[in-house]
Amino acid sequence: MRNKRAKKIFIAFAGPKIKQQKTFHIESGFECWNLDKFSLDEFVKKIKGVISPVNKNVLRNYKKDADDGDLFGITEAQFKKCSWGLLLPDEVPAALVNGYSEIIFLLNLYSPNFLYPVFHATDFGIMRFKHGKDPFIYFHGQNQSRIFKGKKFVGFFKKLLPQSVYGTWQRDRCENWNKEDWRLFVASLLFSELKDYENSKESITWQREAADMMTILESLFTADDNTTEEIGYRLRKRIATLISFRSPDIEKDVKKLYRERSKFVHGSFFAEVGKEAKKNDSVSALPLPDFHFLYKHKEYVRFALLAYLNLALAIKSRKFKGFQRTIDILEAAVIDLKLRKKVIFLTKEVLNFLPESQFKL
Repeated sequence: MRNKRAKKIFIAFAGPKIKQQKTFHIESGFECWNLDKFSLDEFVKKIKGVISPVNKNVLRNYKKDADDGDLFGITEAQFKKCSWGLLLPDEVPAALVNGYSEIIFLLNLYSPNFLYPVFHATDFGIMRFKHGKDPFIYFHGQNQSRIFKGKKFVGFFKKLLPQSVYGTWQRDRCENWNKEDWRLFVASLLFSELKDYENSKESITWQREAADMMTILESLFTADDNTTEEIGYRLRKRIATLISFRSPDIEKDVKKLYRERSKFVHGSFFAEVGKEAKKNDSVSALPLPDFHFLYKHKEYVRFALLAYLNLALAIKSRKFKGFQRTIDILEAAVIDLKLRKKVIFLTKEVLNFLPESQFKL
């Protein structure tokens, strides 16, 4: 029987060429490969040596001469468009086949840009998934190899791996989830769907992104509250308790985000557009999306979700006596300074895994 602990996965990305030798050893089980220095034949030989095929039947799932529409296998032309890839341990808890979806969720929590893998390799061979966005079009946003080539990423990966299960649906896991698990799953799912807005805004409906981001924050910081009064105020205080030490303007900025969300949800945004269109009678009346504003809040959501997942893990590890839910810890920590110090200490531990440059918004 094969040793499950030895399972590995390789995930390949597009992007500009990277300056690196063929393989860069990060830590045991973690490597970054420069795919520009491999031919497809060389890569296939090496990946089979690192990740042994499960049986002879999957040997046709590596290289193919032409794109026949099948998800398995890759052509020489497709491989040449790849730039870099990560070899990682595949130790996602109770994953049915492999942990690809859960691991991509973790990588997207670590990266300031959503990643669109060209392919991934497991013991079933090479497989390509469609993302709805072409990884070769979003070329420069995939240039993230440098942030994964360090001990901090390894620490992040190992720390948050148990929480990666919220990054994808798996029936047998969900059957045993409580309300808190579902809260984390919904927030994680909605976060992953924010990729639809990255580098793509509509002049009429761009505020929908603000509404979706507020939905994520509300699911984490106000869902299940007994009262519906002052939701925005309570949300801002709780998120500030969690990450204001890293983002001092978080309360003020989230208040702006909530305002944009309300304009979209309640229709005042469209009323304003209609008035301006009548005045100007031109396309210039259409409001331009504020790319920086939206990107900044997408990063706030990423930091908040990451910190929230970390506190939920701390609860499972029994580091908070008397608390079963993260939201209750945050509510208490608004006025309990001793508890807030503990929250900040644990949050610093996980946010410090991220590159410092990511916090310069």
